[in-house]
Amino acid sequence: MTAEPASPERLSEVLRLCTVLSDRALDALITGGAVPADQAVALAKAARLLQDYDVEWPPLLTHVMHELADKDGRSVPEPAGEASEGVDLHGLTRFFASFRKDKEQQ
Repeated sequence: MTAEPASPERLSEVLRLCTVLSDRALDALITGGAVPADQAVALAKAARLLQDYDVEWPPLLTHVMHELADKDGRSVPEPAGEASEGVDLHGLTRFFASFRKDKEQQ
């Protein structure tokens, strides 16, 4: 399977959907509920996609990813952008791997 470059329109739609889903996840976190695993996985995959295309994460996505990581005791690297020294770029990969393991066990 060959990956096609993402068009600006598609990336724009990913950003929009990311923000909507992040809002729902944040609502769940604020009310003390759990974020459904499929939503957390979708957010993680979207974050990775945006990172792969060097698109800055929406602020709400960044906030939710940090909340989910804090709740789970993991760290999340900063969104795509200027890479600074000492940034753990493998942290997000480990974060995604835990979601994959959780989903496979269900």
